[in-house]
Amino acid sequence: MKLLIAEDELISRTLLGGITQKWGYEVILTEDGEEAWQVLQDTDDPLLLLIDWEMPRLDGLGLCRRIRQQITKRPVFIILLTARGGINDMVAGLEAGANDYIVKPFANAELHARLQVGLRMLELQSELNKAQDVLNFERETIENIILKMRSSKSFEGKNIRCLEVPVEKTSGDILLSASTPDGTRHVFLGDFTGHGLTAAVAGPTVYDIFYTMTAKGFKIQDITLEINKQLLVKMPTSLFLAAIFIELCPDGQSLSLLNCGMLDILIYQQSELRQRVPSDFLALGILKQDFKPVKIYDIEKGDRIYAFSDGITEAHNSEGEEFSQKRLELAISELYASHSDIDFLSRTVNQFRGQAKQFDDITLVELTC
Repeated sequence: MKLLIAEDELISRTLLGGITQKWGYEVILTEDGEEAWQVLQDTDDPLLLLIDWEMPRLDGLGLCRRIRQQITKRPVFIILLTARGGINDMVAGLEAGANDYIVKPFANAELHARLQVGLRMLELQSELNKAQDVLNFERETIENIILKMRSSKSFEGKNIRCLEVPVEKTSGDILLSASTPDGTRHVFLGDFTGHGLTAAVAGPTVYDIFYTMTAKGFKIQDITLEINKQLLVKMPTSLFLAAIFIELCPDGQSLSLLNCGMLDILIYQQSELRQRVPSDFLALGILKQDFKPVKIYDIEKGDRIYAFSDGITEAHNSEGEEFSQKRLELAISELYASHSDIDFLSRTVNQFRGQAKQFDDITLVELTC
């Protein structure tokens, strides 16, 4: 293990180098903080650092702060050496970024023990980093598999505009669209529990059922029943799927809707909100249920149907205030009246959220009849 010693006093530096070499360390001696900093730029190895507080050019506290601000990709264990033994001095050293603190004069046995602690910490951190690398590789592999499976089916985009803003690479929201052989249009929006990889892992099961059964001409209640059945069989009870299923008849004059645990479906006509369709069923994957009756609505050419996950309505600003469905409805009316692109809604939410973090996947679909 390499040990970097930063000590401006020649005799102390020589003594420290000699004793730590006898203990088996590969010692690098530097005269001040600036020289030590240059050494740190030239190596990628994990390092034990033994740093004196009082040094010219760059002192020990300054070096600690610079290391913690700029070296974040490899473990570095810092022991600060100083004649300052006060509590306030110790606190200042630890707050600057030191891992440990030794007051001069000290016994060699104490120094040896503290270096051993640092060595064990670096070894543990190195093992943790290796395990994290393996997990990251496996996660990325699974994410890519899910993304390929998701894109392997043909999404029918006719008369559809949508927003999809995942929190992570893979989304826990699902948006599917296809037509039956007789021209009936099916649109499915689902929101799995949580977000990211855990939520997205059940997605391929839903994709296959939706596209296979739609291609065979099944009705939405039959497809929803099968999705619910498979989720109950294959998924843990903690993972369920809130969902909206839209079925638009070939002549575009009637609409069938299933709302399973989602926020209201919104039906707009001439930029005015005509109807809200609340949930009548539980989310999918919770228990057996019969998805009848299916609500049927008369519509006119040009009407627009909006379905969305709660990631958009529950977006928070820095004051903790929710965007809310009320604000979304007003934004949709403005979108409709101004003939804006669908990203108008995304810009509206982002403006409301400001610097606040996005915590949930955002998906919204607009179907024009």
